[in-house]
Amino acid sequence: PENQINELSDFLVYQDNHRESMEDYIKRITEFITDDQLSYIQSEMQDILSILDIEEAQFDQAYLNFQQNKSVSEEAQLLNDPEKLMNYLKYQRKKILDNAYLMPHEMREKIRVYLESRVKTFKVGGLFNKKKKTEEERQARLENVMSELQDLVNQQVRQPMREDMSFLTRFINQSSVSNAILNQHYEIPKTLISDLYQEQMSISNQYVLNFCDDVVKAIHNYVKKDSNPLLKDAVKYAESQNIEAEDESTDYSEYEKYIKLRELQESLETHNYQHYYIHLDDSLDKLIDRTEIKYTKEELEQPERKEKANKTTHNDKEENIDLSVIKKGIEIIEPVPLFQQTKDDLNAAIERMDQQIVKIGVFGTFSAGKSSLINALLGDNYLVSSPNPTTAATTELSYGDSSAITLKKEEQLLAELNQLVETQQFHFDNLNDFKDTDTTALKNSLKKEQLAFVNAVKSQLELYQDMLKDGLTHNINQDEVKKWSAEDAYAAFVETVHLKLPIDWLKNKIIVDSLGLYSNNQRHSNETEKILTSSDLILYVSYFNHSFTDNDKAFIEYMKEMNQLNENQTFKMIINAVDLAESQSDLDAVEDYVSDALEQVNMPADIYSVSSRRSLKEGDEGIDKLKESLDYFASVESKVVLQHQMKSQLEQISNSFAEMSEDFQNNRQEMEKRQSKIQEINQKGAIPETTLSTAKQHAYNEVEDQIYHLNERLKLQLFDEVRTVFNAQMTKNKDFEDEKRIAVKTYLEQIHARLYMEQTLIAERIKKFLNQQLEEQLAPVVKQLNQLHILIHPHFNIDMNKDEIDTLHIDFEQMYQSLPKKLSKKRLLQPKAQKEIQEDVTMNTVELLQDDINLLRQQLEQQVKLMGQTAEKQIKAISDEIHQQAEELLKVKLDTSLIKQIDSAHAELKSIL
Repeated sequence: PENQINELSDFLVYQDNHRESMEDYIKRITEFITDDQLSYIQSEMQDILSILDIEEAQFDQAYLNFQQNKSVSEEAQLLNDPEKLMNYLKYQRKKILDNAYLMPHEMREKIRVYLESRVKTFKVGGLFNKKKKTEEERQARLENVMSELQDLVNQQVRQPMREDMSFLTRFINQSSVSNAILNQHYEIPKTLISDLYQEQMSISNQYVLNFCDDVVKAIHNYVKKDSNPLLKDAVKYAESQNIEAEDESTDYSEYEKYIKLRELQESLETHNYQHYYIHLDDSLDKLIDRTEIKYTKEELEQPERKEKANKTTHNDKEENIDLSVIKKGIEIIEPVPLFQQTKDDLNAAIERMDQQIVKIGVFGTFSAGKSSLINALLGDNYLVSSPNPTTAATTELSYGDSSAITLKKEEQLLAELNQLVETQQFHFDNLNDFKDTDTTALKNSLKKEQLAFVNAVKSQLELYQDMLKDGLTHNINQDEVKKWSAEDAYAAFVETVHLKLPIDWLKNKIIVDSLGLYSNNQRHSNETEKILTSSDLILYVSYFNHSFTDNDKAFIEYMKEMNQLNENQTFKMIINAVDLAESQSDLDAVEDYVSDALEQVNMPADIYSVSSRRSLKEGDEGIDKLKESLDYFASVESKVVLQHQMKSQLEQISNSFAEMSEDFQNNRQEMEKRQSKIQEINQKGAIPETTLSTAKQHAYNEVEDQIYHLNERLKLQLFDEVRTVFNAQMTKNKDFEDEKRIAVKTYLEQIHARLYMEQTLIAERIKKFLNQQLEEQLAPVVKQLNQLHILIHPHFNIDMNKDEIDTLHIDFEQMYQSLPKKLSKKRLLQPKAQKEIQEDVTMNTVELLQDDINLLRQQLEQQVKLMGQTAEKQIKAISDEIHQQAEELLKVKLDTSLIKQIDSAHAELKSIL
């Protein structure tokens, strides 16, 4: 009666029939393993953070500071041993020469052409002066070789050697030696090539190869001989500035270990580890000699969908430091009669944080729904944008109750008019010239929105000129906002609409509705770039029905470059009008597509799917999440960097307190030595006189380098643009001359947008480069001073006036006249001839740009000079601060009473930090 064999049998049969599928089993086990591994990694990472005594959000900045200090210590150690330094410089020089690619195919071919002219049988045709003409041809070919070879030596040898030795300039007080390092140049003599030639009956391939090898060896020997005096001077005048070496090997291994663990964590969280197994089967086949059989196994299912990035409204890694802790720390150190300047800086930072306003730039292609998104965030239809991209103006929204407009300058309005009509062979010298010109002929040749702009300027020009008499900025009533924003007749004259609204949500924010992208308008490009570089947070809006187009991709790649130059910017992606999705699966598909597209351009971001229309009618969850995210950014994230800087300053003071107490009790000799150094700094100063000139010279060299690479990039990029315009499609128009003008107009619109992006990126790079150089030049000084308890935190953020830099531009008629004579319908239909035409157009374009590129170089150098003037004032202020702190330290006499006060403050700081 107790026998349950039947029940057991039924149970086993049931379990067998309902067993877990292989896919579910693998998924469950995979999740178990990854969760367990993640837990282990996070535990290890936390242990490392404890050892380093930092928080997770501080790691990246702490690692940068550690690397800088480590670099300065290593360099100082190297400078203490002249023989070791000389060996290091020679080794680096050898490495640069060995890695220099001096003989690409094009260079070898030019040398071949020159060598062929050296053969006795070489003759130039003609009846008269054959000998003279032959020698002139030889010299011309030699000049061609030398020009190309010198460029290669400059880029492959000179520039790397300048960069490699540049660290020495931070430790050399002789300006002549520093300048020699930064301006080192190796002019290759013609005889180096011509003297290598040995008489040949004919030039074989093998001889060309051997000759090229000999040229490379000769260049190596020449550079070594020419650079030896510079290396000797560098070793002679380099001083370590008494920087104490620190044992940082333990910390270095912990930092490296943390970075590797973080990479593993990211791989597990994003499932990137699955990419490691793409070729696993192939590897196993080779290993065990496995052959394919007709058995297929379904691939592991990918996780159903990546969790939406916007499910968390803020980044947990950006830990917010309680401001009360900072304020408590300031209270603790206040009674101690030391570090008054740092106390003042901390109090000023607290005040600045309380008043901080964040700037949010809203970008997207024209008609992507930027204005409707802003209205949804504000809760009503406050913003009305122009439906015409030609007349659209930037709108800036902030808290308040009075609004205003800024009018375009006369020269700006005139430039826009001339840009519109240049293909129609119109040109206006001034606005009165435009007013007096009959423009009815433009009616059938301009696009509808362009004609609307021309007619608007024509009809209201007198009103505009009258308003200019009272200045560019004018107050307007709230009921006039629509007129100046959206009506062509008035919006055509407006640069910016300043809309102020009494909405509490705007109190700590400024929102800028940027102009639509790719509207072929130079003013739009200028405004877009200004907003992009000045925004704290960037919202990029893409429309649901055409999300992430090629234009979106191009701009986001440009924005990524700018974003990397401004590390503190934040980027969020918005998909607007998601109410158009027919189902949840449609929405999921678009979100996944946009997410993948962002990853492909290496710009991962929080993605918010919103419906602006639905939000204004009944509310929208996506808009609510976005608003919550923006509020968190304004109140917390935007202040995190400043909070961590303040905490770091308090920690630095705490460490100085501990060292002072230790020296007073156990090392009086070290304390006296430190006081002696402070006395010397107070008398002679701490910042070398060459600091600014060296940083500027670095920047001038960077300008030269950037201009060189711009020319090289343009040869490739412009060819891609040429191919999209000058091709067989041009032959479909019966009037080929008219088609050529249309093609030139289209081509110039495309390349002007590209050129503007290129030059703005270069300007930003130069700006950031000079600021970094100034900080790097001061790094050894900062380290030395910190060891003496003089706490300075030099930070340079000097801006560049890019309005003073002329835009790279090619005149329409110039481009039209430079078209190859062989450009014809017949030749465009022949693939080989078409490519030749495209190459000619590309080279002609580069040639036409040379004057503007040379001017760009001069203007960038001028901007470096002007930035240097601002830097000089900042360096003077830093020097004054150093003197002030030195005097303070010299005046304060450490005694038992003060040490007791310091110990108490140190203990309290340690407990709260």
